[in-house]
This record gives sequence, C-alpha cells and structure tokens, in this order.
Amino acid sequence: MRSDATMEQRSHAVRVLIVSNNPVVRIGLHALLRSAPMLDVVGNGGLGNSTAEARRLAPDVVLLDATPPPAADIGALGRAGHGGRIIVVTAEHDPAVLVETLMAGAHCCLVYGHFEPQGLAEVVLAADRGESHLSPPAATALVRWVHDGRPERARNAPALTPREVEIIELIAAGLTNRQIARHLVISEKTVKNHAHQIYKRLEADGREHAIIRWRELNSAVTGDGTGRS
Repeated sequence: MRSDATMEQRSHAVRVLIVSNNPVVRIGLHALLRSAPMLDVVGNGGLGNSTAEARRLAPDVVLLDATPPPAADIGALGRAGHGGRIIVVTAEHDPAVLVETLMAGAHCCLVYGHFEPQGLAEVVLAADRGESHLSPPAATALVRWVHDGRPERARNAPALTPREVEIIELIAAGLTNRQIARHLVISEKTVKNHAHQIYKRLEADGREHAIIRWRELNSAVTGDGTGRS
C-alpha cells in the first residue's frame, strides 16, 4: 500500500510521452526515466500515431527520438499536446536541421554523443519548469544562425532541410524516385518519404505542383525568373 506522501508525489508527477519509431530506443528511454520519482511515463509509441496519443494523453513533456527530426510532426505534436514541452533526441548534426527543429517548436534538443543519458530525467523535469537544454551542436547552430542571420532562401521559402532541397532539385530535373534513390545511394522508400514531406512544406498537391512551386520560389529569390543565381 502506498503512503500518503507517495500518492501526493505521484499526483504531481510530470507526465511524459515517449515517441520513437525504434522500439529498442523506446525501451531504453523508458528505462532511463522510470526510476525518477517525479516522472510518470504515460505512453510510448511510434511517430505515426504520436499526434493522436498526445491529444489523448495531454502529456507535460513529449520526448521525441528521430533522425532527422521531422519539423511538421514537431509542430503537430506541439498543437496536439495542450502546451506540453517537446524534447528532441537525435543523431542529426546538420546545423540547418537543428535550427529548423527548434523553429518547429522543440524546447530542448539533445544530440546523441553530446549529453549524459543519466541526466535525461533532470532535463525532462527542467523542461517542465520551462527551462531549455541544448547539446553543444544545437547551441552552436543556434548562435551561428542568430549572428549570421537567415539566408535569403529561408526568408522567402518554406524551410526545407538540405537533403529535401537536394531531392526537390532532382525531382525538378525530371528524375524518378528510383533514379533519385540510385543517385543519392538511399532507398526508394526514403525518397518517397522525403518527397511527401516536401509536398507538405511547399503546400503542393503532387509532384508537378511541387516542381512549379519550387521554381516559383526560386524565381522570387533570384528575381530573374530562371531560378538560377
């Protein structure tokens, strides 16, 4: 039987939703958090149903493991989570992607190899208090972005990751998904996933519409109507 003190502590525990498409990672993150007395892991699952779970569970903190972090999903989790804080854990090191992750709504960004797993529980508790933690690669990327300013393309176009820019350029050049996969040495499924994300960000309803939108945005940036600088 639990004591009154334990029950009171439980009633004030920070509710955490763990999100990762890797079940082994979910188990590991849960193991790191379950021993913390002020944390209550209320759910864990893949990215596909995470928005619905955030809406249903209303967690205080969402712990999201993803590489690269999906900006659209981070935004959706933020809107669905009733104001819950989002902590992103990632192996991504690309400065543009890390800044995009923060712009999308992440309150903390931890890069694998640059934080102590044993300190994760304290990061979650701190996030619930409104504090932000950034691993050195994320902090450096953010400082450089603040000092250097946003590039012209970022001010005028949807924020695509470097890989997405590479893929939409190949799409615009007329390559098929299979040809793009061979060119970039990635799977065709990965190309399709990136393309789907690109269409969403360009607000395009398909491949041809995305090409038109991309050329229009490039023309607006260069001002010469060709999309070339």
